[in-house]
Amino acid sequence: MKVFISDDQEPQRLWLTDIITAQLDALHFDYQMASVWQPNDVLAAVKESSGPNIYFLDIVLQREINGIQLASKIRDYDPDGFIVYVTVRDDMMPATLSAMTTPTGFISKTHMFDKAAFIPEVRAVLQVIQKRFVKYQQRPEPSLTVRSGALLLTLHLKDIVYCEKVHGLRTTRIVTTDQAYVVRKNLSTIKAQLTNGRFFNEFQSYALNLEQVVTVDFNKGRVRMQNGDRLSFSRGTIKKLRRVYQTQE
Repeated sequence: MKVFISDDQEPQRLWLTDIITAQLDALHFDYQMASVWQPNDVLAAVKESSGPNIYFLDIVLQREINGIQLASKIRDYDPDGFIVYVTVRDDMMPATLSAMTTPTGFISKTHMFDKAAFIPEVRAVLQVIQKRFVKYQQRPEPSLTVRSGALLLTLHLKDIVYCEKVHGLRTTRIVTTDQAYVVRKNLSTIKAQLTNGRFFNEFQSYALNLEQVVTVDFNKGRVRMQNGDRLSFSRGTIKKLRRVYQTQE
């Protein structure tokens, strides 16, 4: 778990870092404090992190985007992350809800630099995060279950690299990180279970695990997967995948 503090006022950011670090240690969090705070740097780090992470965001960031917009972009990569707004703009709380950033808490800067008043607010929010993180860890791993004849197959979604329609047959090839399975099921039936946001299901003959994609060559229509497989698509088809990455920019 990484902890990000994004505030463009350096004295406030450094003070927040000291206070939050001390409370994380006191509550025995297993965490890594991120060194970046600029919105673009935060997003780049989040893309490389598995999450869920903790984000303390100033709403009124005087940068290319404000804290609410940053939170919205963070949600594209860390939907289970814990977002906490630290701000003097209490009047902007409704905007954080309409932007659907699902914040875990709000901490007012009214008591900034007053440890006696500020620390209890930080501690209360971290205690809520601690409880919710325990629940998160106890959630069952999302899986795909397929019955094909006498075979009952259950696979963790994170282990599926891609699913491929076997042309001419009501059959699908499911490729995982360590082996492949051929099942007597339509690909459309399997796609119905691959709806957690991890999979790209708009190709007619494939379902791709986006977390298993290594490179995409849009000019040549080639996709290289984590297991080394290289998939080829027409230029017209690959355009569908391009739209996914364009929305994340």
